[in-house]
Amino acid sequence: MLGIPHIAHGARTVALERVGDCEINMFETLEAGSPAAPLFWMELFDLRVDASRDSRGCHNMSDAVAAFNDFASQASRLAEVPPCDIGEAVG
Repeated sequence: MLGIPHIAHGARTVALERVGDCEINMFETLEAGSPAAPLFWMELFDLRVDASRDSRGCHNMSDAVAAFNDFASQASRLAEVPPCDIGEAVG
């Protein structure tokens, strides 16, 4: 279910959006107290291959909006790739 926080790898995580077989997730950083650390991370996770395709540290909401838009665009392109070509689309 999207939008419900859960714990993964010791950090709270929330799924923001699902596009095709990909989820855009946001999760807290474990080193959030450090001034140089991002406030949170965003990730594009491909459910077909059970792996992260991209991730980015966000220091502010502008970073988060840019990451979200980029990940949504990547996920839309991946949704157009036939399932047999998924391995070729990675990377």
